[in-house]
Amino acid sequence: MLAKEDVRRFASEVGIDLVGFARACPMEEARRRLADCASAGLIPAGTGGEPERLPGFCDPRSVLPTARSVVCAAQCYLTAEPEDLSKPGEPHGLIARYTWRNHYRDLKERLSRLAGLLAKSAGPAAGTELRSACHSNGPLAEKPLAVEAGLGSYGKHGIVITKGHGSWVVLGELVTELDFEPDRELKEDCGSCAACVDACPSKAIVSPGVIDRSRCLQHLTNSPSPIPPDLRPAWGRRLYGCTTCQEVCPKNAAVKPAAKRTSRGEVGPSLPLMALLRMTESEYRGRYAGNQIAAGWVRFESILRNACLALGNSGDPAAVAALAETLSSERSPLVRGHAAWALGRLGGRKARTALERCLASDPDKGVKKESAAYLGLG
Repeated sequence: MLAKEDVRRFASEVGIDLVGFARACPMEEARRRLADCASAGLIPAGTGGEPERLPGFCDPRSVLPTARSVVCAAQCYLTAEPEDLSKPGEPHGLIARYTWRNHYRDLKERLSRLAGLLAKSAGPAAGTELRSACHSNGPLAEKPLAVEAGLGSYGKHGIVITKGHGSWVVLGELVTELDFEPDRELKEDCGSCAACVDACPSKAIVSPGVIDRSRCLQHLTNSPSPIPPDLRPAWGRRLYGCTTCQEVCPKNAAVKPAAKRTSRGEVGPSLPLMALLRMTESEYRGRYAGNQIAAGWVRFESILRNACLALGNSGDPAAVAALAETLSSERSPLVRGHAAWALGRLGGRKARTALERCLASDPDKGVKKESAAYLGLG
C-alpha cells in the first residue's frame, strides 16, 4: 500500500517542489466565499463566479466521481533574470513573472509522470486521474485545495504563501482513488502586515484575502472591456498580469531564486510593444504558441489594448508613430480608444495631429470621445 512518504519521494524524483494531501470532498466554505464575492460584484460576470459553475469547481469529485484524495502540488518559478528587456526607442511591455514560461504545462507534465509512478506502484486495483488547475480557468479551485493540503496559507492578497517558496508558485492537483490521510492546514497569517494592501496599484484588496477583480490589474489584463480611466496611469507598462502584491510581501523576500526549470512556452520578461501593435492575431498566436498569453481564451484585442496603455505610460516619444498608425487602423474600437488615450498621455505635436484626424474621421463615438478628452474638447 502506498504511503504519503512514497508519494513525496516520487514527487521529488519527477522534480516537483512541494506536495500535500487533501480529502476529495466538497469545499463548502470556498464555494460560499466565491458566491458571496460574486453577489457583491467583486467577480465580474463571466470570470468564474457563476452559481452554476461553483459546485463543480469546488468539488474534486466533479472530475473523478470515485475520488478519495487529492495530491496537491506547488512548483516555484522564481528565477534571477532581468525583468525588463526594453531598449532606448524600443519600449517593452512587462510580463508577470509566473508566465515568463509555461510553468503550468510543465507542472502538469510532472504530475502526469507522478500519476504514472503511483499507478504502477499501487497496482491495477487502484485508480488515479490527473487534473491540473490553471487559475479560475481550471477544473478545480486550486488555492482552497492547496490550503487544505497544508501547502501554505492565504496572504492578505488572496494568494497562497508556501513555506520555502513564498507565493512564487504555480499550483496543480492529482485527483485519485487512492486514500491518503489529509495533511494539516498551516495556521499562519500575515499579522498586522499590510504591505500588499498598501502597494496594490489599483487598491483592489478590499479586505484581507478579498479582491475586487473589477479593479485588480491581474484580472483586467484579459478583460474584454475598456480599462477605467482612473486605473490607466496605475497600469504602468504591464502587458500581461501583475505581481506587485507579491513583490512587496515580506514572506517572499527570503525566497532564493532557482535555476530556470523549463523552457516550455518561453516568452521572457517583456515584449516589444510597437512590434506587437503591428502584428496580426495569427502572427501573435503563432509566435507565442505554447505560452498562456497566446491561449485561446486570451483575447488578442485585450493584449493590443494593454500594449497601448503600456506605451502611453512608457513616456517614450518613439511610440507615437505606432500608436497613431493603430488609431487610424481597422483595429477594434476598444484598441483604437486606448491608442487615443496613449497618444494624449504622451502628448506632442504629432500625437495631437493624430488625435485631431481621429476626431474628424473615426466612425466610433467612443473613440472620438477618447480623442476629444485629450484635445481639451471633452
